[in-house]
Amino acid sequence: MAARRLSRRHKQILQWLAVDHQRTRGMIRSSHQDLVRALPGDKGNISHSLQTLEARGLIALSRSPGGKAESLWLTPEGQKWASHLAGSCDEGENAVAAMGCNA
Repeated sequence: MAARRLSRRHKQILQWLAVDHQRTRGMIRSSHQDLVRALPGDKGNISHSLQTLEARGLIALSRSPGGKAESLWLTPEGQKWASHLAGSCDEGENAVAAMGCNA
């Protein structure tokens, strides 16, 4: 795993996806809309972070014919990052904690 710096938002997204992956046993891809509702911040910032994570090869996005993100999932590399982040939730990040990430 190459040393890369992840922002707090990137970590929140990876943690949320990891928890959602466990919850659905990897059978259902996570909804972009569910992610936007679960995390604090506006959709534009979250969408930009998703593009960055996709460019780094940590997540994959499924897009509608119009180019909008519909569903997303962790790549094997993203799963490695998420496993390293497990248990490292920052205090006060209630949306991620509510999804099952415990400090």
